[in-house]
Amino acid sequence: MVRSPIIYTDLDGTLLDHYSYDLGPAQPLLRRLQAQGIPVIPCTSKTRAEMVSICQQTAIQGPFIVENGSAVWVPEDWGLSRPAGSLQEDGYWCHVLGKSRGYIKGQLAALDGIWRHRFHALSDMTPRQVMAVTGLGEKAAQGAKSRHFSETLLWLGSAADRREFAELVEAMGLQILQGGRFLHVLAGGGKGHAMQWLHNRIVEEIHPAAESIAAGDAENDLALLEGADYALVVRSPAHDAPVPRRKEGVLVSTAQGPAGWAEGIEKLITNLVEEDRDGRLLSKRNHYYTAQSR
Repeated sequence: MVRSPIIYTDLDGTLLDHYSYDLGPAQPLLRRLQAQGIPVIPCTSKTRAEMVSICQQTAIQGPFIVENGSAVWVPEDWGLSRPAGSLQEDGYWCHVLGKSRGYIKGQLAALDGIWRHRFHALSDMTPRQVMAVTGLGEKAAQGAKSRHFSETLLWLGSAADRREFAELVEAMGLQILQGGRFLHVLAGGGKGHAMQWLHNRIVEEIHPAAESIAAGDAENDLALLEGADYALVVRSPAHDAPVPRRKEGVLVSTAQGPAGWAEGIEKLITNLVEEDRDGRLLSKRNHYYTAQSR
């Protein structure tokens, strides 16, 4: 059975440039994948409001995973059955995996006052402050503030304080993730969990031979990278590359950002096609790929 690649990708610093948020050198490959019918599914810390705009700009169609895996949005006509109790809006249904931002804010508000002075919640910032921190335009900054199932924090303290803060937050039953710019606090879900939930549905209902390829550049992508059949670690100009615990089925790009995404995704898909063409039904986790291999 010919395998069908499904690409689950982080956006900022991975498919999109860390500074300009442009596709840049990733655009030709993305267009080719779209023409070939290979799904590219964003799995991002961004909000639904941001994703609606990005999908229009990039012509990405299909599901997307938002707020670090707190919710999965799927077009009603994409071929997946809608789960009972899911939300519906503008031709999409939404499967929620996390608790509300209000719940998370209530938990964080219970922290001692000394901690509340070491971070600034994105939802409490003005659009102009968000623009200054992120480099986004005004409309995109408004979209970034529109969070429903997570809280995003600009950390103001030291690295040592951040580690202690993370331990406190996790002791409250919350998840805390380090992204490219911000700390992200969740109450359920996560990129890896959301990808597995969606991918299982795709295998059951659309593509029985679907293989998951995950791409990411930051620590909040680790669960995504570790849960996929194949993983692409994209190098970043802004921070060190994440280091998955797994060693097999992992490729690390030589280029950074969108150039590294295009380099790595093309390599992994070529490997799958060659293996199918040669009839080599290899274990999906018995190879360690580097950008120089093959």
